[in-house]
This record gives sequence, C-alpha cells and structure tokens, in this order.
Amino acid sequence: AIPANKLVATRAIAPIGCLYTPMKDLENLALVEYKPLMCQKCQAVLNPYVNLDFRSKSWGCIFCGTRNPFPRQYAENISETNLPAELHKQYSTIEYTLPTQQTASPAFLFLIDLCVSKEELQAVKDSILQGIQFIPPNINIGLAFTECPKSHALRGDKEYLPAQVHEFLGIASRNDPRGAQATGAVKKFIMPLSECEVALTNILEDLQPDPWVVPGDERALRSTGTAISVLEALAPQQGARLVSFIGGPCTMGPGQVVGIKLEETIRNFVDLQKDNDNCKFYKKAVKYYQTLAQRASKSYQVIDIYGFTLDQFGLAEMRAMSEKTGGYMLINEMYNSKVFKDTFKKVFDKDANGEMRYGFNGEITLHTSKDLKISGCIGQCISLKKAGPQVAEVEIGQGGTTGWYLGGLDRNSTLAFYFDVPAAQAGKENVLTSKSAFLQFVTQYKHPSGQLRLRVTTVVRPFADPTNNYALVQGFDQEATCILVARLGISKTETEEPAEVLRWLDKMLIRLVTKFANYKKDDMQSFNMPKEFALYPQFIYHLRRSNFIQTVACSPDESAYYRAAICRENVTNSLVMIQPALLMYTFDDPQPQPVMLDIENMKNNVILLQDTFFHVVIWHGEHIKKWKDAGYQNDPEYESFKQLLEAPAEDARLIVEDRFPAPNIVNTWAGHGLERLIKSKVNPSSNAAENSTCQSGDFLSDDASLKMFMDHLIKIVVTNPT
Repeated sequence: AIPANKLVATRAIAPIGCLYTPMKDLENLALVEYKPLMCQKCQAVLNPYVNLDFRSKSWGCIFCGTRNPFPRQYAENISETNLPAELHKQYSTIEYTLPTQQTASPAFLFLIDLCVSKEELQAVKDSILQGIQFIPPNINIGLAFTECPKSHALRGDKEYLPAQVHEFLGIASRNDPRGAQATGAVKKFIMPLSECEVALTNILEDLQPDPWVVPGDERALRSTGTAISVLEALAPQQGARLVSFIGGPCTMGPGQVVGIKLEETIRNFVDLQKDNDNCKFYKKAVKYYQTLAQRASKSYQVIDIYGFTLDQFGLAEMRAMSEKTGGYMLINEMYNSKVFKDTFKKVFDKDANGEMRYGFNGEITLHTSKDLKISGCIGQCISLKKAGPQVAEVEIGQGGTTGWYLGGLDRNSTLAFYFDVPAAQAGKENVLTSKSAFLQFVTQYKHPSGQLRLRVTTVVRPFADPTNNYALVQGFDQEATCILVARLGISKTETEEPAEVLRWLDKMLIRLVTKFANYKKDDMQSFNMPKEFALYPQFIYHLRRSNFIQTVACSPDESAYYRAAICRENVTNSLVMIQPALLMYTFDDPQPQPVMLDIENMKNNVILLQDTFFHVVIWHGEHIKKWKDAGYQNDPEYESFKQLLEAPAEDARLIVEDRFPAPNIVNTWAGHGLERLIKSKVNPSSNAAENSTCQSGDFLSDDASLKMFMDHLIKIVVTNPT
C-alpha cells in the first residue's frame, strides 16, 4: 500500500518506490505485432485498467482522464466478450513488435589494450574468437576491413572531436560528419560478421604485445581516454556495443588517472578525502569520462569495461561510461582466468529463439496517477529531461523527468524508481481522496534481430487508510525496501562521507522500528516486530558492514565496481550481495541446508558454501580438511565422504552457469588465508577473547554482533519512543 498523503508518507519513514526489470523473462508474456493504442493527451498505452465504454466505443485514460475513441479496427470488433490482448488482466505486461522499417543490425567494436603480457593478450584474443562464433552473421563488427588491411595511428596525448576522427579516417562529409556513413565509407571499419570473419580472425591472431620496453620505475604508456573517444566517434548511431579490454591505468592524454612514474601512487580513499597530490588527475578524468558517457548515450552506444589488472586502473573515474549507457563492468586480476573467460562467453548467450539475450537503445517512460509524483530513478540510466506535471519537486538520483535513456539492458537490468505524494488539503489529512494509484512502465528497445519493440507494464496499488497503519504494515516489502534504501545510500556516498551515510541508515532504521514495532515503554522484553518487518533490521545490519557503504580495505575501483553492480541487478541478486547465502553440508543430511550467516556454523565437521554474488566460497572444516588430505575420499568404504566433497562443488558449478558476471570460485579451509572471505561476512556472534565457543579458530572483530546490534536498537526504541 502507498501512503495517502505527504504527512503519512513522512511518518512512514521508508522511501516510497519500486524496482522494475524491463526485460525480465516472463512465461506468459504476450508478444503482438501491431502498434499500441495510446492516449491522445499523455501518450499512456491502453491497458486492462482503463474505463471502457462499449456503447460509445471509447476508453478513459486512468492517468489523465482523457476520453479516447477506439479506432475503426478496434471499434468494429470490441465487446465485453471480445477484447484485445492488452485489455486482459493476465497481460498486464505486454510486448509490441512495432511495424516500422527494419533498422540496421547492432555493431560490436573492440578496444584491446596491447600493453599487457603475451599470456594475457592471448587470453583476450581467444575469448573474442570464441565469442564471435556465437554472434549472428548479420551483426556488424568493428575493426579495419579492406582488401588491403592497414592500421591508423593517432596521437594518444590529444583529444579528438568526432568530426576530426571522421575526417582523419575518410568517413566524413563537408556538411554532415556522419553523412558519409550512409554511403558506405564506414564499411572500411564496420562490416557484417559474415563478410569479415576471416579478416577479423587474421587481425586478432596477428596482434602482439606492445614491443616498447617499459623502464622498471615507470608504468606503460596508455592513452585509454583517447582510444575510447576515437572508437566512440567511429561507432554507428543505430546501436553499438563498445567492448574495451583494459590492462592498466591511463597514463597520458585526456582521461589520465595517474602519472608515468611508479613512485606516483594511484589515488585511494584517504587521498580523495584529503584532496592531495595523488588525486590531481581525478576530477578532470571524471569530467572527461562523463562527457564521453553523455556523447555515447546520445549516439545510442553501450560501453563495456573489462579491467583485469593487479592494481587499480581507473574504474572510479570511468564508471559513468558504463553506468550511463547500460554497459557491463568487470574487474579482476587476470584475463587468463576462468572468471573472465566464463563471463565473456555469457555475453553471447542466446535465448530459445537463437537471439542474444539483451537489447540496445533502451528508453523508458513512466506514467503515474495524479496523486503520485516521480522523484527520480537510480540505476543504469540517464535523464531525458522530460518534464511534466507528475515530476516531484524533490529529486532523487536521475530526477526531474518522466523518461530515461537506458542504452543496453538485459534480463537482470533493474531500475529503482522513487515517488512522492502531494500534501493533503487543510482539514483532509485523514481523508482517503483516491483508492488506488496506477503506474505504467513503457520501455522501447532495439531487439538484436533489428526489430523495434515496446514492452508495457501496468500495475495498480492501493492507497493506505491514513487513520491507521494496518495497510502500510500488510503492504510492506522488506526485501524491496532494503534495496531501495541501499541504492539511496550509495547515491549519498557520492557527496557524503561513509560515516554520515551510516548515521543516516541508523536514524532511518530507529525511526522505522519505533513507528511500526509493538512494545511497552522501558520494557525490552515486550518488544515485538510484525512479521512483515522481521528481517529488515538484519538486512540493514549487513548493509552497514558491506563494501557498498564502507570503504575500509577497499580501493576506489573496487568500491565503484561493487556499487555499480548492486545498482543494476535484480532484488534477488542484490540481497545476496548484501546478506550472502550460506549452505551447510553434513554427513547427517544428504541435502544442503540453508543456515544463518553466523560464525557458529563454521564447525569442524561440516562443509560450507557461501554465495556473495561476486565469490562462491567453499569452506572445509578442520576435520573435513584432515580427512581429505588423508585421501579417505578415494577409499570405496568412504563413498559418502566423496559425495559430501562433490556436492558443494556441483552446486557452485550450477551457480556459475546461471550468474552474470561469472563469480570467482574459491576453495578454502579452516586456518587458510582465504578463509577471511567467509569470516568477514558472517555475524561475529562468538567474539570473546578466548573464542571458546568458536570451532573455526581465532576470530577477533571490531564489528558488533547481530545480537548486540538488535539489543542496542531495541533499547533505544523502548527507552526513547519519541
């Protein structure tokens, strides 16, 4: 339920919002091949909740109230027993294939960093060659393709405008920088895969690492910023994916993030807080890459960033290019790793119809009832600045609009929308003026087949009775609220220190619990939370400890990656990031059992599997490790032990198969260094000096346990209920 007015919404504490996945796989999705019928005034699409008048053959828009006549092809056949698909409630989400002229197929353009080792470059080449085997032959590929292949060299320390690139490469016209593309001049660089696969293979196989010898006290010369801007200028406007493989930081030219000399340390969070000499390139680089992101979004381009290097490479500066265009972001240590190979292979996964599983050129428009205002959106999007009467005064994220550019989107791309309700008229604070609020999400995107599609989702939610909290409690979605709060907190970290964001989270939690919990003043034993709110404090506890808010032991690049990931994934994956899933395997039960994320479950005779979304960690207790080292799994008498060892490995494999990006599988055991990946996430319930009740060995942490956190929360609430 939605708060009925501003006063009720303020007292409800939690943000009003929703999470929407535009390309979610739906079993009963109706796909129709005709244009949608839209309201003449507000352009909302015909849906199951409109007011139908069969006598006058018209329908009333639920968003603006306009009465619209049905066109002849509808009016001649429509009746109470004969309704088009979009008027059936089981098709509240429907997808239209727009009967427009077939547009050009999307393009893939590759940017490959040659300042890497021979092994790393070979891994990139192998992955690209493997990936193009799954690309449909009509998809365009960007490299140099002519009868006599040649390469073009540009200065890396210079910033090039698109028109300059066009002129240099011979694809520009006098009046229109992109006009020559229509005449085919750009085919020297971008061609359908079916026409250039042999040339592409030869070019990739001939690539060699940069032969320039880098002095031992210097970094390699990289002009990543210039290279991306040139690739962006070359890419066509009908939908292109710019795939960049980066092996280190940009050290010269526009977008530089660090100096050549190794004695110059790349910035960390302390440097950014103090604004010292180590971050002298930061602000200028951020501005430059944001400009590239804006330019790419206007040209319907998607920018993917694959950064595999042992040190930071500048993702904190470059993140806008992926976030604002719907691109993928992935960081790790080596290209020659299973994580990169599995992830890049999944980019070309196909659905049951043999089509790639993502869209290009995405745009979304949101329509709301007059009693609900749109504050903004947090996710992989950029505002289209479509003002209107439904735009709220207070902006959140990408606000001040009813439309957003999404760029690339896939089945997990999820947007968080935030709403506001207007103030009630004087004297009517407790009067319910509207029973329901309507929302309609209209997403237009380019299908990999070249078709233009429009997916429309219309939902209705009741307004809560302002005189009591019953409807608000019953309608509270604690999982969705946690993600909405998490994205809002991450948005705040852009302008506020982590300590300030933590205080904001704490105050919001205390006020929410004070509002909806049942208790007697000064009696902690009387405290009780409604079941609809029972898990919410636990989610916030783990959110406070996560890398999404905290910056301790986390570089700016890592932090940028983690925050970008949770701001694009669906609710299920986001919750796993905040509160990892933990499965326990024992001899007593052949099936893995989900257990609490607690240090107490790290026992000597069990195997644990922890899924943090980014890592899948398999942990062996001390006894399990000793039995494995002794080789008991190879003895037929201990077949059950062999099966126990194999079960978590198989479950981890299934997780990797369904996860994008592919997580890193880590095998560890009691006392091993990588055990920290589990111990840093679990609730430190046994954190005594002697650790007498903790079977997993020494465990000391500055973090409060969940019980201590809850006890302190309850104490504050019951002793200071106001």
